[in-house]
Amino acid sequence: MTTSRHMPIKSQNDRVKAHMLAGHDIDTWQAYKLLKITCLAQRIYDLKKAGMPIQSKMVTKNSKTYSIYWMNSDAIQSYSQNSDGNINESVESEAHHDAK
Repeated sequence: MTTSRHMPIKSQNDRVKAHMLAGHDIDTWQAYKLLKITCLAQRIYDLKKAGMPIQSKMVTKNSKTYSIYWMNSDAIQSYSQNSDGNINESVESEAHHDAK
């Protein structure tokens, strides 16, 4: 799908992947605020299933508990060198396979 300027629209998985490969961590609030994604846990699941070495931890702040996800710099470098860069194809093909 493209916009009127013929720019490809990135999927939610692609947006989370790009954010993390840029060295940023992410939590649910950031995913919503920055990327307009409401179900971060599912996107993280998809990306992990596609081979991204994502780490996480539970944090409690102001009586709220939530997860933060990140990739360490070595994992980013290794993943970037070994990946073909197309998370969606592997996630979609696995989903298609699972539906059979």
